[in-house]
Amino acid sequence: MFPPLMERFREEFDIVAAPVVRLPALYLLWYRLISIRWPRNAWYRTWRYHVEKTPAVFRRLTRLSARALAPLEGQYDVILFLGAMFSPGVKGKTIFVFTDSCRWHSSRNIHDEVSHFHSARDEVEWLDLEGEVYRSAARVFSGSEFVSKALVEHYGVEPAKAVVSGFGAGLGFGQPYEKSFDGKTILYIGKGDFEKKGGTLLMQAFETVRKTLPEAELHVVGQENLRGAPGVVDHGFVRDRKQLVELMRSAHVFALPSLVDRNPISVLEAMATSTPCITSDYGAMPELVEDAGLVTACNDVDGLSRALLTLLRDPQLARAMGNRGRLRFEQTYNWDSIWKVIETEMRAALR
Repeated sequence: MFPPLMERFREEFDIVAAPVVRLPALYLLWYRLISIRWPRNAWYRTWRYHVEKTPAVFRRLTRLSARALAPLEGQYDVILFLGAMFSPGVKGKTIFVFTDSCRWHSSRNIHDEVSHFHSARDEVEWLDLEGEVYRSAARVFSGSEFVSKALVEHYGVEPAKAVVSGFGAGLGFGQPYEKSFDGKTILYIGKGDFEKKGGTLLMQAFETVRKTLPEAELHVVGQENLRGAPGVVDHGFVRDRKQLVELMRSAHVFALPSLVDRNPISVLEAMATSTPCITSDYGAMPELVEDAGLVTACNDVDGLSRALLTLLRDPQLARAMGNRGRLRFEQTYNWDSIWKVIETEMRAALR
């Protein structure tokens, strides 16, 4: 997602370093051991909570960040900070934060158990630590009004500092080409928790679709050990960007009925390739899609299957929605437009 943005930064600024802050391997192993649960998804979610979602880990990562930045003192003026899972850990520097989510929202999503607080004390501590990162920033750039509004209302960020810049599609997705619609190909891209990202829901809806359209195909990217089913093509993890672009271009419709994603870049990439989208109504997805696809309620299998059939059986509607998505990409969700917003706001803050 961010290489196109960093290219533009390098044209205007000197990038001194890009430190990556991670918990030590022994910590990760310890948390994996104490998180053992069954089934495997429960284990994964418990582990994610321990390594990402507690105030203790927030403070630990903040100390590691301060340690990583200490040797660079005097070499840099500005920090570009992604998310607020910890603090940079330094004082007296101008900080710009980029985020597509916030814990206030995710902890209140009934489907996002990983983000739920395990105690009232943890909630107060975490939101205070996270909020301090946002409030101390010169600007907080977010991908949507959904997040920006929460920053102002629930974290006390000054409205002028909560800037909706949007995010753009990845490299290669915006190149023009001749889009075709085959009436059968559905694409899903989602790494991580298949159930929470709507994959299980989509598989159920796809069974209904196949009864009406036996030639329909569901192409799944980003999962391993996916159970076989008629018409389902499992591509596993695809790291070749050219292959990802080709899969998106060849899809009649892109479906991501996620229960937890707030600002999925894959939706923007679908719009960039003139592929209509079907998403759930959670987070910023309705805001991103608007008239470039169909939005269904979370966990609504029947609504999802109807939406899939609507677009698969109506190529003209699919093309019209795909064209509107491409227009949204050209007008808003491309890195040139986004960079104009970011650079203008950064220059204003630095002055």
